[in-house]
Formats: sequence, C-alpha cells, structure tokens
Amino acid sequence: MLRSCLYRLAVLFALIVPVHNVLADELQIEVITAGEGSVAEDGLLVSVHYQGRLTNGTVFDESYKRGEPFSFILGSGQVIQGWEQGIKGMQIGEKRLLTIPPELGYGLRGAGQLIPPGATLIFTVELVAVEAPPRLAEASPDDLKTARENNIAIIDIRRAEEWQETGIIEGAHTITAFAKNGQLHPDFQRKFFALIPSRDTPFLLYCRTGNRTGALGEALVTQLGYKRASHLTQGIAGWIKDGQKTVPYQP
Repeated sequence: MLRSCLYRLAVLFALIVPVHNVLADELQIEVITAGEGSVAEDGLLVSVHYQGRLTNGTVFDESYKRGEPFSFILGSGQVIQGWEQGIKGMQIGEKRLLTIPPELGYGLRGAGQLIPPGATLIFTVELVAVEAPPRLAEASPDDLKTARENNIAIIDIRRAEEWQETGIIEGAHTITAFAKNGQLHPDFQRKFFALIPSRDTPFLLYCRTGNRTGALGEALVTQLGYKRASHLTQGIAGWIKDGQKTVPYQP
C-alpha cells in the first residue's frame, strides 16, 4: 500500500542514429555513445537523463527539459523491465536507444493518458551517475537531540490521539502518515513535501516504537531517493524510557 502511494514511474526518447545494435530477448538496445568508468549494476543507485516517445513520434516525457536526471536503484523493481534490462551494464557517459516491447513496458494496461495499452516504448537514456544507494539511518535519543540543535526537521508521524496521550518531542512537526486502517494519510504527501522540499534536505522521523517510521523512511529513501533520512529506532516509547521529556500537544 505504502509503496503504491509513493511509487515513482519512469517513462521516457529521442530519435538518434545508432552506432551498433544488440538484441537482449525482445528488447532492442542500440549503443549510441560509449561511456567509461563506473558500471550500472544491480543494487546501485543510477541516475539517467532520458527522452521518451511512442512509435508514432509522440514525446511523452523528458528529463532534460526538467534539468534533473531520474534516479533509481537498479534491480529493485522500481522501473519497468525494459529499463532494468536496458540500463544494466551501461558506463557513465554512455547513451543507449532502447526499443521496449509492451511485455517489458506497461503491457496491456498502459500508463494513464500518456501511454496507451500495448504500446511499444522508445527511449534514449544517458547514464550520468552511479553510486551506492542511500540508506535510512538509525537514530538514538542523543542523535535526535543533536539533530534538533542543528535545526534538522523532526517529524512525529503518529495520529492526533497518540500525540494527546504521550505528548510530543519538543520542536517536532506533527504530520500524520497513516490512517487507522493502515493506509497512507491523504494529507501526508502535501504536508511532508512542503516541509522537506529537496531530496538532500535532512529529516528525522519518529512514531511510537519505530515500526511505522522504519517502513515509511525506507520507502522515502528507496522509492523517492531521499538521501539524508533517519528515524528514531525505538520511537517515542524509547525516548520516554530513556528519561527524556515530552511537551503537551497543542492542535
């Protein structure tokens, strides 16, 4: 449920004359420009620029116009199989033309209004960076106090009745992440993105015992690419057990 709410689709091309052609299953991979250095491998965070189109020439997405490459962890299932297979083995600076059949794209379901059912997708992709993926950091009560002293955003993701019951950690922002039924709260994304505008913005999450922030933080890191996320591993229960104080919640 959480992953479907936060999932980022990668959909994307440009018509460039290829240098040579290699077939991988039904995927067509055409190397346009050779690269050098680090290689895109499963488990690594890769960043690519791309342009994408349909076979009728319709361009449906392009990272170049946004001025920001798209990043994802290769081999983790965050993107379509045509990308998983077509980007693997690229070196930094390399450009490839990928012609992706429906079976390795969005199949018979398509993707919203942009990609019709059964569409063959054509992409140019350029690998611009390869690095170890970010990790959700674990934080102790002392770590949280240091983060607060450094004006790092502290976010209590619990519900209002929980805030009323225990109070909150002084200085924390209160943004409910999950409704009682376990689904992502409808206001969470709007409030969170307003507070944390960049993937490089540091923040620390906490809940009651650390279970919810562990799941949410992992999704924010792996699905959305936030690089400086941490969570209070024992939650506010561990904070109180450690002898730390809370303040009353003021709606």
